[in-house]
Amino acid sequence: MQADRRSGERSPRRRTLGYLGAGLLAWSGLAAGMLGAGVAHAQADFPARTVRMVVPFPAGGATDVLARALAEGLGKQWKRPVVVENRPGASGMLGAEVVARAEADGHTALLTITPLVQAPSLYARAPYDPVKDFAAVSELGTTNLVFAVNTNAVPATNLKDFIALVRTKPKQFSYGSFGAGSSGHLYGEVFNDAARIDMLHVSYKGEAPELNDLLGGQVPAAVISVMGAKPHVATGRLRALAVTGPARAPQLPDVPTFREAGIEGMDAMGWFGLLLPAATPRPIVEKFSADVNRVLAQPDVRKRMNELGVILTGSTPDAFAQTIQADYVRWGKVIRTRNIRLD
Repeated sequence: MQADRRSGERSPRRRTLGYLGAGLLAWSGLAAGMLGAGVAHAQADFPARTVRMVVPFPAGGATDVLARALAEGLGKQWKRPVVVENRPGASGMLGAEVVARAEADGHTALLTITPLVQAPSLYARAPYDPVKDFAAVSELGTTNLVFAVNTNAVPATNLKDFIALVRTKPKQFSYGSFGAGSSGHLYGEVFNDAARIDMLHVSYKGEAPELNDLLGGQVPAAVISVMGAKPHVATGRLRALAVTGPARAPQLPDVPTFREAGIEGMDAMGWFGLLLPAATPRPIVEKFSADVNRVLAQPDVRKRMNELGVILTGSTPDAFAQTIQADYVRWGKVIRTRNIRLD
């Protein structure tokens, strides 16, 4: 039976489709409402108990100080305890694995640094995938590294002159780092490639012994932290020739970046970041991120971390996930090209 076009009457089939469409619209609205209620419920219920923040390095360093500042700030917001748990070992992989395998409910988080994405390329069997096994919450801050020389051992006053000096004495110059496979080591190898020089790498177990040997002249040059370099640059015992990153370090404003000094490929910044297990519900990730960024904006927290050479940033989960992906690719390529292995 067809509709009478003159009367405008619709056929039963069209009326049925109309009822069905209306029903689908009503169901869609109900489903959206239920989803919205579920998101709000997940956010409202989190955290339901004590939150554990795992730091995969020993207590006392900048990573640990930042974790404790965040734990204090989040605890006040949430009215729940946030405890810092130091789980050092295996270049940060031990603590990272603990979080990757934890229940994905937001109550176990990882506060770590750039080695999270470097370690899997340095070892044949890493216990996690930095991209697939974690949900990025927020980049917390960044830090520059400094290429410094002993003023008595190296006459060069700028990076260009240093490169020229090293080229006249191939394989006779060495540089120190705070560990094999560390960011300091990797930046040094990028510098070797970019400047077409061949410095020998000397690995130390931490920055303290590295700095002692740099000051003593046992190693003429080294990649060290901004705050490790700053007091000795001020006294003239060390000369800072360049800093990593896209901009100068606020703590050493007179020291050029590698790019300003004519060397490309050293723009990547070391970062501090917060992550949760991969399957953590998105509403919890977003709440965690928003609350963390509120703590990072507090003037006393910013001042405390600036004194340690950390520039607090904060970011969205998506922006930090992009940083993780890009750095995983970047450092993996450096490690493969220079054939750096730790096992």
